[in-house]
Amino acid sequence: MASNRSVRRAQEPVTYTCALCDSEDGVRWYCNDCQENLCDRCKGFHERGKKTKNDEVVLIGKANRQGDKPVPEVCKLHPGKLCDMFCSDCNELICSICLSKNHKQHNWKLFEDELSVKKEHFKEQMTMIADKIANFKNKTSVRHCVNKTFKDNIDTTRKEVNSQRTKLKAEIDSIANTVLAELSSLEKEESMLHKKDIQRLDKNVEELTRLHEKATVTDTSGVSIFETEMSLRKTLLLYEVRMKHVSPKQPSFVTGSIDRVLLTKMLGELHHENQYEKTDIDNKHVQRLSTFTVTQRNQILDICPVDDSHAWLSIDQYQGLILVNRDGVVTETVKLDFYPYRITMVGTTDILMTSNPRSTFVYKLSLHNKQVTTFADIRSHNLCDISINKREEVLLVQLHRT
Repeated sequence: MASNRSVRRAQEPVTYTCALCDSEDGVRWYCNDCQENLCDRCKGFHERGKKTKNDEVVLIGKANRQGDKPVPEVCKLHPGKLCDMFCSDCNELICSICLSKNHKQHNWKLFEDELSVKKEHFKEQMTMIADKIANFKNKTSVRHCVNKTFKDNIDTTRKEVNSQRTKLKAEIDSIANTVLAELSSLEKEESMLHKKDIQRLDKNVEELTRLHEKATVTDTSGVSIFETEMSLRKTLLLYEVRMKHVSPKQPSFVTGSIDRVLLTKMLGELHHENQYEKTDIDNKHVQRLSTFTVTQRNQILDICPVDDSHAWLSIDQYQGLILVNRDGVVTETVKLDFYPYRITMVGTTDILMTSNPRSTFVYKLSLHNKQVTTFADIRSHNLCDISINKREEVLLVQLHRT
């Protein structure tokens, strides 16, 4: 809160004298060309004069004084009084009457003091704009490089696929086309994400550039800087440069040995995201998987082996699946909005599951994008288990009560 001396100083009336008639009445105008104060009557004469009719005459609050202190604007609530103070609590310009009536117990500063603070803030915000523009441009450049690397990787992988394809001849063309289609889908998805990211970054640069250009022409010597500075402060919060971009995981193509019995392995499988190779699990492996360490209160509802060292588990009263290794260490979790019950692996990319309590659907979880969809409606069956045979047919086990 201001001192008594400052209050007395602020309450002293600020008056201006007309440069033409020496009157102190109605002196609300200022000629930027002549650098003179004008009253209402002399303003009319000034605008009709041959030499001065084209001069720029503005309100005193908007005067562009050369080598002089900035001039406050006239109070809208109390005509004749200048808003030569700034209430920090209300964040507004006030006159001496405003201070005595509505802001006496508030913290306030003199207009000139607050103006210097606003100018410093204005400079800082202009610097922030420039920094943000540079940062977004740098992100754009990095994003272009990531996209190029991704496409190079796609091209390399495509060559490996075609190289294997020539060895397998005509009978595995359909398998090769399937993998190539998946690659194209990934490339298309990345291209769309790349285009979206670049459009967003370019938009940020364009909007901040316009904001910078608009702010550059702001009259920093007048009260308009208050509105501009407040607008910049709010707007700059919308452009966060510290947000990190998550680069797409690069797919890799794992070639298989030439074997006419297993055409899929002969061509190879495309690995991206969290993909796992399908492995036959014998009784010994299953016995080993069953010794994974979990707390006693977390009852295992079902086990879905991935290979000889990993398995997916459904846990009682847990909304999700967990992937554990042979030491019982959780290496991955997938959150769900229901409690999974029975689970089984489909190939290397999907998991079929039922829910607990039992629902009328079998759900499919895609490990590629972690999306859950409805696989089948089983409301007419009293399902107690689900499994996959060697031909990858889904087998449902029904419960019959006698």
